[in-house]
Amino acid sequence: MNKDVEKVLSPDSAKHRGGKNLSNGVNDLTEKLSKYRELSDEELIHLVKSGEIAPFDELVRRNEVRIHDLCYKMVRNYDDAKDLAQETFLKAYRKIKKFDGRSKFSTWLYRIAVNNCLNFLKRQKPTEQLYDEIIGSRHDDPVQIYKSKKLRERIAEAVAKLPEVQKAVFTLRTLEDLSYQEVSDILKKPISTVKVNHHLAVKNLRNRLRGKV
Repeated sequence: MNKDVEKVLSPDSAKHRGGKNLSNGVNDLTEKLSKYRELSDEELIHLVKSGEIAPFDELVRRNEVRIHDLCYKMVRNYDDAKDLAQETFLKAYRKIKKFDGRSKFSTWLYRIAVNNCLNFLKRQKPTEQLYDEIIGSRHDDPVQIYKSKKLRERIAEAVAKLPEVQKAVFTLRTLEDLSYQEVSDILKKPISTVKVNHHLAVKNLRNRLRGKV
């Protein structure tokens, strides 16, 4: 919880200022937070770099859903994804002064989140699962298969078994629908490398879904 909120809502504050003052304090804070919503990411970041905390809460609000979704697609566990998303924002706050604005703030966050997830996955013991049946579908493109609700979990299992870079590229490019340039910026890899890894990821997924791996 934001320190300003804690201060306004503390019992001691209510005793000394009375209900009316407490109400005014909450209203003032609400108005202050609503003003932050009108600011651009760049303006909010400038305020955070200047020492304010509340503007960062607004940056979190704008990005928390997609960062959590990204983490979940990478690690396939809700609680782990929640922890990794929180860790992403904590690292972003600690390193905010290093953000130089050459990329979008969301791109910078994605980079931190992907690195967190990859480091997390490195610490996990790989779990091999056998496939009982071969996919019988005319649409053998993983992108098309993923759209099928029936096979979505199977795709998720196959994505989890991809090599780390392929997993990151496929997740960002296909599941998050980012451009090759955005994926390149996030992973700090040449577009050619991103495209090759995406191609290999699709090929590996296709083979797994056909039962060849």
